[in-house]
Amino acid sequence: MKILSAIDTALARVEKIAIVFCFSMLLIAVIFTIFTRNILHVPSYKILETAPALLLWLCLLGASHALKEKRHIRLELVLRYCSENVRRWAAVLSNLFGAVVMALLFYTSLEFVSNEIDMFGRWGITAIIFPLFFLFTCFRFCLESLVCLYPFTGLK
Repeated sequence: MKILSAIDTALARVEKIAIVFCFSMLLIAVIFTIFTRNILHVPSYKILETAPALLLWLCLLGASHALKEKRHIRLELVLRYCSENVRRWAAVLSNLFGAVVMALLFYTSLEFVSNEIDMFGRWGITAIIFPLFFLFTCFRFCLESLVCLYPFTGLK
């Protein structure tokens, strides 16, 4: 369990760095595009096209990191009135369900990335964020299931 926790912590650090990098690059791309369009009167379409890809990366990395920090949206209204044992098993089942869904989406997203590369060439590799996101979230759902099953592991 300590190894899995260390992997999760390292993954969170990489995500934080990638989030800061994507946000910085997005900011630079937008400012550069505004500058070249309004001051130099030369539109920079290639740079402008990177903004949606950077935003997608930013959102998916942020969502994965929110899952790690337990800052994602949870619907626990009914579980508030249940016993601790029921809440724990509900958490295990919901995490396992999330892991299965993310594993299926990971498998599907590999084909999607392949199609993107076939259609758009090198630019299609930006879609690699989809399988990465699904893999990271599947890992986190599985890890959270283990933590719920073995509450005395010391993992948080």
